[in-house]
Amino acid sequence: MVIFISGGARSGKSLFAEQTALSYFDQMKQENHSISLRYIATAKKSDDEMVERIRIHQHDRGERWHTIEESFHLEPILSNFKKGDVILLDCLTIWVSNVMFERGLRLEEMEERVNRWLSIAREKQLYLLIVSNDVNEGIPHSDDVVQSYMYTLQRLHYNIVQQSDIAVQVQAGIPLYWKGEG
Repeated sequence: MVIFISGGARSGKSLFAEQTALSYFDQMKQENHSISLRYIATAKKSDDEMVERIRIHQHDRGERWHTIEESFHLEPILSNFKKGDVILLDCLTIWVSNVMFERGLRLEEMEERVNRWLSIAREKQLYLLIVSNDVNEGIPHSDDVVQSYMYTLQRLHYNIVQQSDIAVQVQAGIPLYWKGEG
């Protein structure tokens, strides 16, 4: 099952995603005691503020989660999970920034990678929750690089939503289901 969760900055999307993942994990754990609860963090420890934010997030999530930090190559990680594992990928927005600006990936390459993630999730019957930010609301940005980033992210959102089972937008902590049921 693929679940796409979006929202603006500080909208409550990550907390909602964590609670949703825990709910699936608790349900699935009753049927299969060997499944895992994983958190794939795409953020990098780029400065002291980010290091502290990561520390706080890990503390708040608690010990039930197994966190994997990876900023670029997610396919090998997803390939190693087993049937029924619950995986929260947080977040697509940062991953796109990482691969676009540090690795120079084009939209087509990113789409190929994301499609492989979704294919792996379906083949392995994973519960894959993908979190991303809504960045394309409001007046278009005048900077070409920013506009290209926003366009790329929106194209990936569209692609993921088309292939997802559930699509949710969170605003002020309240989920709005655009596709599937909660």
